[in-house]
Amino acid sequence: MTHARVVLSGVTCAVALGLGGLIGPPGAALALLALPLPTLVVGGAAGAAHAAASSLAAGGVLGGLLGWPIGFSFLALAGLPAALAVLMLRRAWSLEPVLSAAVATTLLGAGAIALVVAPETESWPAAIAAAWRASFDGALATYRDLGMSAEQIAELETQRDQLAHAAIRFLPALLLIGGAGLWLINLRLSARWAAWPQMHALSRWCLPDAVIWLLIASGFALFVPNATVAVVAGNVFAVVIACYFVQGMAIITYFFERFSLPRTLRVATYLVIAFQQVVAGLVVALGVFDLWGDFRHLTARPADAPVGPTSND
Repeated sequence: MTHARVVLSGVTCAVALGLGGLIGPPGAALALLALPLPTLVVGGAAGAAHAAASSLAAGGVLGGLLGWPIGFSFLALAGLPAALAVLMLRRAWSLEPVLSAAVATTLLGAGAIALVVAPETESWPAAIAAAWRASFDGALATYRDLGMSAEQIAELETQRDQLAHAAIRFLPALLLIGGAGLWLINLRLSARWAAWPQMHALSRWCLPDAVIWLLIASGFALFVPNATVAVVAGNVFAVVIACYFVQGMAIITYFFERFSLPRTLRVATYLVIAFQQVVAGLVVALGVFDLWGDFRHLTARPADAPVGPTSND
């Protein structure tokens, strides 16, 4: 009976997030980013089977209320990937394969939706370009409402085509980075209710040492006089840089926790990193040079050794 209540709560939360994000006021669409969260929480409290049941029920309700494409989209993008993540977490898989499986399943679901909506793949580039223009115009409207000057708005508008070209060129990397970030946030939030052991030591996570060679190789390949090689290298380089950014954030979080710094200082630091590109670049450099500096071992006790994957494992 307790598990039934947990499943019902998960269905209610997922449906509320879906309805709020789709038909709510402007800005409510952000609720859609948390759609995997109810299934993850149900899985942590009641098990993988109950998580799958909650996901299927929520998809059915959303499909009944808003049409089957909405229910199918929920299952493909959030429900089924979350149930798979729960299954892997409960079977003691480490965080890296869990995150990879969730992102891969979500991207496959997005591809399935795209095939259903637009079976002619030749139309996809035009659809992506149109979606980019719509999102860009929406972002400009938001900046204008927030008080950005007309000169800055005009400067962004002049860069529209250049930014669109870069976005399409780096679309694979953007999808991977965005998907991984989304799932990592949902997994981290779900750990407040579901005691996932994999989420307990994120501040000591680190990349394998050999990844530095991938960074170097992809960086040099950017200058190869071949358009295809340069595009592939650019996407690989962007993904690796994002991974080192996460490692840099883990180092910062580690020292926040170690010295018990106040929450206000932590939030202020994270905001500065989010809005200042130079500071974000320094975080990436911190993650890269951790390979040689081993910063978290300078004052750490032997019991505080990194728990992430290393080349010595």
